[in-house]
Amino acid sequence: MKIILIRGTMNSGKTTTSGLVYSELVKISEKEHTFNGKIVTENSLQFNKKNEVIDFTSVLIIGKLKVGIISAGDIAADLKCNIEVMISLDVDILICCARSRNQKGSSYRMISDDFSKEHEIIGEFWIEFSKKPEQKNSVKQSTVKKIIDLIKVI
Repeated sequence: MKIILIRGTMNSGKTTTSGLVYSELVKISEKEHTFNGKIVTENSLQFNKKNEVIDFTSVLIIGKLKVGIISAGDIAADLKCNIEVMISLDVDILICCARSRNQKGSSYRMISDDFSKEHEIIGEFWIEFSKKPEQKNSVKQSTVKKIIDLIKVI
């Protein structure tokens, strides 16, 4: 499995970025895919009362590739369980979020320590953040494009 990391601080928009990536991948994937463990046929993102993307997992088929997405990346133990599920599903590419700190107990360190020896990290993307609500998504578009482009060349 190849791993693409979306990195950022707490509440910086990692889940928003993964939601934007998911929305783009749904356009080029097979229609039927899984979202939070259920089979769906359309973009299934859910939003809270503040219109923010709610954490999710998804597996999409793009050509011959099985692409998994894990948006929740702040709690290392939860992320580890979700990564193990993706491995059991034989995902080719995993896009996951990780809080940015490389310290003991962090999700980033857990990925490095527990998964990078057997699974190649092919990209790490630091997301951009704007305090202006109207720019919340637009500042993330260059990162989304880079992730999509990386998947397309595999």
